[in-house]
Amino acid sequence: MKTAKNRVPPPPVLRLLVLVPHRDARLPLRRWSASLFTASLPGAWSFPQAAPLALAGRPLSDDGLKRSARALRAIINDSGGKFTAGPPALTEISERAFIFGPELNVNLPGEFYESLDVPVISRFTPPLIGAALQYGPLPGGLPPPPEISFRAAALANMSFRPLPSNSGERDSYSFEWKIGPLHWLPKR
Repeated sequence: MKTAKNRVPPPPVLRLLVLVPHRDARLPLRRWSASLFTASLPGAWSFPQAAPLALAGRPLSDDGLKRSARALRAIINDSGGKFTAGPPALTEISERAFIFGPELNVNLPGEFYESLDVPVISRFTPPLIGAALQYGPLPGGLPPPPEISFRAAALANMSFRPLPSNSGERDSYSFEWKIGPLHWLPKR
């Protein structure tokens, strides 16, 4: 029997602010994640089809998410009114863990992050939609991402943490996540 003395502490939980595309935009991304998995990319199903924007000290409040959704809609309206996915890229979220996915065409100004009602630990640039979690260099010959664009999207809090294996060590590709209630960006 394990005692409290020799228990492995739980892995830290990352608190993320994420942009969640409408499900119609997520479907081609899910198919792409499946093709990455078929192409032997480890971690192809280790991150949901959401775009992390910031690592936060704690979850945003409902009111904070609503305000941020309105602010993000104004930013997007100033740049054409919709999100467009571009070429694939990597962005580091923690401890040499990178998210791989298509970049989004949005450039969030510092004022957006400063207006959040939580302390921001880091900003993720470029913002990209997660399709895989990556710890090392990308292998060659990966299928290209789908061409997608969308207007409908939501902001949400997301908790993300690695799952320990039976030995208590961290498994590089086993994670759990939970996305909180969605706060949809207002219509144009």
